[in-house]
Amino acid sequence: MRLPALTRLALLAVVAALAASCTTYYPPPANIYLTWTFAGGTCAQAPLVVSVTVSIPNDPVPIVPDTFDCSAGSPPNALAIYGYAPGSYVVNLTAKDAIGAVIYTGSQTVVVNGVDVYASIDLLQVAPFLSWSFAPAVGTDYPPCTGLTDPDPDRLDSVALYIDGAGTAAAIYDCNAGIGGAQVAAPVLSAGNHVLQLVGYQDGLADSFAQTAPVTVNFSTATSQAFTFQWLVGGIGVVWTYPDPNACTSGSVASVSATFSGPGGYGLSGFPCDTPVAVFKSLAGVTATGTNGVSYSLGVSAYGSPPGVPLRYSGTVSPVTINPGVFYDGTTATVVNVPLN
Repeated sequence: MRLPALTRLALLAVVAALAASCTTYYPPPANIYLTWTFAGGTCAQAPLVVSVTVSIPNDPVPIVPDTFDCSAGSPPNALAIYGYAPGSYVVNLTAKDAIGAVIYTGSQTVVVNGVDVYASIDLLQVAPFLSWSFAPAVGTDYPPCTGLTDPDPDRLDSVALYIDGAGTAAAIYDCNAGIGGAQVAAPVLSAGNHVLQLVGYQDGLADSFAQTAPVTVNFSTATSQAFTFQWLVGGIGVVWTYPDPNACTSGSVASVSATFSGPGGYGLSGFPCDTPVAVFKSLAGVTATGTNGVSYSLGVSAYGSPPGVPLRYSGTVSPVTINPGVFYDGTTATVVNVPLN
């Protein structure tokens, strides 16, 4: 077992006294020095690892602290655990990611016999790493994949992982955590096949922006799995025309609102009178059963200045069909004009 500091000093004194009297020799306490790798790679080659926890189950004296930065034991560095009496010890290492999930584990038995011991432990991946990309879109103005703190009001900031058809997400990630060569770790599951599906959405909104097809992954051997998101939303540009060509220059219109009425529809307000194009990026383009194309009724209202904010002009166009993966790109094919009366 690992000895407290005062006990180690006392033991050293006893060992010295016994040695002087030529009696039986008792090995002094020694240290265990640990280095680690991840499937043969360093911390730089395992960027998901942010911490490593050390435990020695057959030592009743706890290691405090027991969790260290990855670099603490990454060669050529070595992490020292001090003061072990002679004996055999099982050293367990668990490497965790930024959200505290265990992603690598490793173990080794070391034997202490009065001299320092150096152990190099190679940790192995225990769950698949996931990454994703998005199917090509028509147009350029689609919801961007971002993190939660991005200010873009149309952002696609979150990705939920569903396992084996469950109705509750097993994990939630920032959208940009698994894109562009980055990876996230799946939860540790029982060995065998599990069905994984990802859904992309904006935190706080009820509708999903994109989802992947279900993919069967064998958790008996940890590996990497890439997913491709298919768009569930589309977008369009909205323009409007006034019966009075001087409506904006006369100051009779202070603001304009545009609203899509239908499943997954929404409205935006506060557009200036002379807005060139009002862009909508995330209108639902599929139904719950997956039918392509959703039809909306589009209404545009132009309001005067306070008090009372009177309605000056309005107009409606119906139906306006939104197709998944088709977004505004500045051409007439992705712009709908609403004449106001």
